[in-house]
Amino acid sequence: MLLIISGILFFLILILIAIRFIGRQRPEEEQKSTPIINTSGIYSIVRKSPRDTIQGYKPSEKELSQYLNTQNVDILKNLLTNSDKNLLVSLWKSNLERSINEIEEGDKKGIEFYYYDFEGVDTVCNKYIKKGNYIQRRDIFSNPQIIPPFHIGCKCILKSHTFSVEPDCNRDSLMNPFICNNKIPALPEWTDILKI
Repeated sequence: MLLIISGILFFLILILIAIRFIGRQRPEEEQKSTPIINTSGIYSIVRKSPRDTIQGYKPSEKELSQYLNTQNVDILKNLLTNSDKNLLVSLWKSNLERSINEIEEGDKKGIEFYYYDFEGVDTVCNKYIKKGNYIQRRDIFSNPQIIPPFHIGCKCILKSHTFSVEPDCNRDSLMNPFICNNKIPALPEWTDILKI
């Protein structure tokens, strides 16, 4: 009888040790597998820079240069010199970096909305995007292709914005959503060239 009670006690002690050991490991495993989530306003989104994911949607500098070397005119039939081509590649790189930096800085401040602005006339983008069209941070996370620049010579940039109330797709205002009902509108082809 004493042997049976000793065996049961020994078995219970092993179970308690196992439970305690498993309890210590679970939070570490969950912490490793759970992405960092930042709660801001009414949304909770994963705050991950689009820097890595954008590469699958935008051409590299090398691709831009190679493409431009095969082109002699822009969409308005303006002659493209080597200097123009170098300037266009530089502008692409600069504007892409500005857009990504704007998003990264916005993430630090909990910004949820960004709007499209233009630094000059852009006859290509104006067919697709209007000044003041806005996108949400969660849209950027899901669809990095909506980050400008959109075409070679693109003058569209992203600027952060804070709304006091979330805008509505069904309401006309100075700032209208670019994406409604989770449907991404058509975007310009990156191969469209607009001389600076």
